Amino acid sequence: MSDVSEAVHLLEGSSRIREFLRQVLRFQPVPLHSVARSTSLTVPVASALRRELEKRKLLSRKGGIVLTEHGLSLLESIGVRETQIPGLQSGYPFPEWLNPVVEKLDILLSSRPGPDFSLDQSHADTATIAMRAAYLYEHDGIEGKDLLFLGDDDLTSLATITFAKKFGLQLGSVVVLDVDERILEFVEETCVSIGCDIQTHCLDLKYGIPEQLKNSFDTFVTDPPYTVTGLSLFVGRGIEALKPGVGGQCFLSYGSKNPSDSVKIYASITSMGLAIQEVIPEFNSYVGAQIYAGVSNMIRCVTSEGTSALIPEDLSTLYTSSRKQR
Repeated sequence: MSDVSEAVHLLEGSSRIREFLRQVLRFQPVPLHSVARSTSLTVPVASALRRELEKRKLLSRKGGIVLTEHGLSLLESIGVRETQIPGLQSGYPFPEWLNPVVEKLDILLSSRPGPDFSLDQSHADTATIAMRAAYLYEHDGIEGKDLLFLGDDDLTSLATITFAKKFGLQLGSVVVLDVDERILEFVEETCVSIGCDIQTHCLDLKYGIPEQLKNSFDTFVTDPPYTVTGLSLFVGRGIEALKPGVGGQCFLSYGSKNPSDSVKIYASITSMGLAIQEVIPEFNSYVGAQIYAGVSNMIRCVTSEGTSALIPEDLSTLYTSSRKQR
């Protein structure tokens, strides 16, 4: 697709073209204006992209834009198939069609390990992690994608796998990194019980990630310690794990801060070359958590041409407990 992106002058390259085709698949026949809006393209650029894709027999027009058989085959070859999953509504209210996923998660996670507060663990409820999976799907973070979960006491990896199995979605590789062996053992045992493949690695992100995992993933998901240092470390390691190029995705859950700390948080994110696409207040709810009133925001970012990890030099205040001791 490099020739198409060059013809249309798309900096995002193949990732934006994939997104365009995927939106057509989900809602065809669809008006050009609707696809332009959902993919954040101007109408002239969307129109030029449509023409290039029509030249290559990937799209046609039948009361709106539709995929040809060739277009359908191309998407299927990269793990994107037609589904009956409804789109999420503006503002992201919880949809009733997600209830079966939540009910399954309630059973699967009933014996999950308790939170280790020294690691800033605070479990998101099952409705939240089901919504995270739906949100990843909504923004093309799942189908055929190689997924990395950086710290997973919330068990979002299991929610994503459960969501994918429920709706017949094809995942790439799924990898979980965590310093807590209890979490990894639970993830492994649960995946065996439901018949799915997953890789786990027990490690402390302060000391880096394995070389074989660098430049390997399309998407990373993290709910890091609630310190600026913790956020910067986890996001930096996530960037190291992403495949090179524009359009890699970061789904980051993080609590609201005072204005001074908020400036530091968003400065850290953008200094690493991540482009913030959306911030959803109070997207996440936590079980019994008092910090930040038991909620946190969802921050969705994508990589740019200038994305590069910046790992903090001083990691002594990684967790809120260490910060209080100082």
